[in-house]
Amino acid sequence: MPFSASFEDHPVIERALRVRQNPIAAYGMAVAAVAVATLARWALDGQMVEGVPFILYFPAIIIATLVGGFWPGLLATALSTAAALYFFLPPLFGPEFDQRGAVSLLLFIVMSGINVTIVALLDSAVERVMRQVQSVRVLFDSAPAGLVVVDQQGLITLVNGSAEKQFGYDRRELVGRNIEVLLPLAEVAQHREAREVFLRKPTARAMGAGRDLSGRRKDGSEFPVEIGLNPVGRKGWVAVLATIIDISDRKKVQESQNLIVRELHHRTQNLFAVFQAIASRTIDESKTAAEIKDVLKGRIQALARAYSIAEDSGWEGVSLTAMLDRELAGFSSGVKIDGCDVTLSPSAAQQFALIIHELVVPA
Repeated sequence: MPFSASFEDHPVIERALRVRQNPIAAYGMAVAAVAVATLARWALDGQMVEGVPFILYFPAIIIATLVGGFWPGLLATALSTAAALYFFLPPLFGPEFDQRGAVSLLLFIVMSGINVTIVALLDSAVERVMRQVQSVRVLFDSAPAGLVVVDQQGLITLVNGSAEKQFGYDRRELVGRNIEVLLPLAEVAQHREAREVFLRKPTARAMGAGRDLSGRRKDGSEFPVEIGLNPVGRKGWVAVLATIIDISDRKKVQESQNLIVRELHHRTQNLFAVFQAIASRTIDESKTAAEIKDVLKGRIQALARAYSIAEDSGWEGVSLTAMLDRELAGFSSGVKIDGCDVTLSPSAAQQFALIIHELVVPA
């Protein structure tokens, strides 16, 4: 049975709850129950066991109490007493109303009161249980993670709303089916063995620690998941509560981060290689230490300006015109740039920045 099918989902109890929420309907039910009992008593008049003229009223009182509650049960008791006195017993103070009749009437009232009290108390206890079940159901269904309960045979017994959304099933389609329906086909056999091992010694733990796990949707598509296992049950009955978290977004973020790290590593390595080449060439040009310092500084600044332009463009392409404007900023009065623009790759931009720098800096 799916988790949403709790006590109040039963059609009979659901109707009873609607009656109880309407006082007029509850008292009307009490009157109707007593009327039916009276008609039945009348129809069986002469066939009833002598000395038990009230026996048919007990079911009516119990039904009125179950459906309507304590006060409708008391009303049914009062109406049953009045109907029995009026239709089936001698007048209350008449000569035919003997001690036996009085004792029977008193016992009926006392027993009816006890029945009403017991049924009302039991009914109140059932209501508390129903409220607790409803609270648990709300918590279960509102959990952001997918929750699936699986019995010892690997059959799904409970599913919450998040699991429905994750896998694309309605819970009625999942309850009673094997848990392997939610796993990639390639992992079914391995999971069966792992499930048997887990049930032999069930402990709360993460499933597939150190491995990438996937779930399979109704349409056959797969998505990455994290699964926590927690044994539930008692007295020899063991089930497993599986907590399922869709980590698709986390995987995308991790992949983006890995891509950024790889790209940063590549660019850093490239930058160091370029810097090493610049430094090596500068030192080999047979200049003094001061000249080497000035030349190296100028070349590194040109390289830094190329990186700045590439960063401004999002590393998607560098405008040659923008690079010339920046490199020739100190000669704007004597330089005119004309012609169509050209987009350079970041690596090509580095080379052009150094070429332009070498052209404008006097030897």
